[in-house]
Amino acid sequence: MTVESTHPSGSLSRGICVIMAGGRGTRFWPLSRTAQPKQLQALSSRVSLLRDTFKRLEPLVGADRILVVTSGSLAEPTRADLPELPPENVICEPVGRNTAPCAVLGMGVARRIDPKAPVALLPADHFIPDDDLFRDQLQKAFDLAVAQETVVTIGIRPTHPETGYGYIRTAGEAHAWGNLDGQEFVEKPDSIRAEEYVRSGKYYWNSGIFIWNPLWFKTMAERHVPEVTNLMDGPIKEFGTGGFNLALENAYGPCPAESVDVAIMEKLPGFSVLEASFRWSDLGSWDAWGELADDLQDGNRGQGNLLSIESTGNIVRSDDRLVALLGVDDLIVVDTPDALLVTKKIHAQRIKEIINRLESDGRDDLL
Repeated sequence: MTVESTHPSGSLSRGICVIMAGGRGTRFWPLSRTAQPKQLQALSSRVSLLRDTFKRLEPLVGADRILVVTSGSLAEPTRADLPELPPENVICEPVGRNTAPCAVLGMGVARRIDPKAPVALLPADHFIPDDDLFRDQLQKAFDLAVAQETVVTIGIRPTHPETGYGYIRTAGEAHAWGNLDGQEFVEKPDSIRAEEYVRSGKYYWNSGIFIWNPLWFKTMAERHVPEVTNLMDGPIKEFGTGGFNLALENAYGPCPAESVDVAIMEKLPGFSVLEASFRWSDLGSWDAWGELADDLQDGNRGQGNLLSIESTGNIVRSDDRLVALLGVDDLIVVDTPDALLVTKKIHAQRIKEIINRLESDGRDDLL
């Protein structure tokens, strides 16, 4: 396939970025709530994770080529957080239907903006402190996605046998672009299998960052999620018109809830992997946040006013009140004005069980 250089740096293409920002961030309760979820919280800097993500992307592609897909209730806070974006570039899903509809919609709107541009699908809520390295690698992925009918994913070299991440299996030596052949997306493993993955040297953590050749995405989506693509065709055609919101309502009502990872990524005949040159964390839970948080006294980590006596390895988040720990280790303590979380670090992935209980008890005031 012949391509022309359109990017001022002389590389192959200027991309478009679709930020997926519709999640609830339930594992960050009680800080993350429906009205102010994880991506709108300042967890890695003085601004929200969403704004951090935008600031990484804007110098590379420009604000007019960034789309944010979020939930309808978050339209105004999202636009307020990103005033540089054209208002129509904040797309609000009427109801949550997992990530496949979000991806199909975002990719389709991106084709309306520039039908030949490669498109990056990115989470809104990851921690990536090396902005320049990230932009360099994202541009490389854009170029590769234009030159070949492929999707490029960024793989994170594992530092330990993590069971909370999905993995990517690769094969062979790196090609001239520096990319590896991707063979398989693997669901979160148990500890024994995770150790095997790390020892093999062939597996990477799945960052959830996918850079698509636009025609290849269209082909794969029509093949694997035809019902979703048919439903999203209406709002894609209406983007930028007064009929867009109604078309969204009509499309999302009957749309099946499917994950882009399961519905499309795991069924690909092949893909490309670039090993990340930047530092990364998915900030998926309070224990992951604790690894990046400030050191507090006695080997504890977090943010707030802590008094520690014979207590170590704890993660603390508190804005106002003193948190006093006496003779306890390896806890997560998160204090907010109307709710207090105390749990062992080993249960960090189970916080959604609290959400489920609150929902069943009708405690919408705490959700």
